[in-house]
Amino acid sequence: MKLTLTAILFCLLNLAFGQTVKEHPIDLELQNCLDSSENYTTKGMTDCVIRATEKWDEELNKNYQELLTLLTAEQKDKLKIAQRKWVIYRNNEIEFSNQLYYDMQGTMWITVAAQTKLDLTKKRTKEFESYIANLTVDK
Repeated sequence: MKLTLTAILFCLLNLAFGQTVKEHPIDLELQNCLDSSENYTTKGMTDCVIRATEKWDEELNKNYQELLTLLTAEQKDKLKIAQRKWVIYRNNEIEFSNQLYYDMQGTMWITVAAQTKLDLTKKRTKEFESYIANLTVDK
């Protein structure tokens, strides 16, 4: 009985005070792709991750262009330098990740390696979204 009451209380508190995070459409599409029985293979999962990465890359480029329109000339120059350095970092990180995971036993590591590029691209996209949100908060 105590366990049941504790569970009910937890659920009520979660409903009352819990915050729900709205998932991005790309993440929802990725999850649907991964949940599809036809993608229960390494190739299927890897293809899902690659398609999601391509969409995050499109989102990244869109946000980059939008951010540029909000910046001063000096800020634009700094962003361009930072972005060029980020691309070098991303490429080096992917190269390391690929080497690490491809040397490991098992095909599942192929998907894990693909996930590295997705994670890096998504994180950078979110950074741009945050900059944009902060610059347009009063507009």
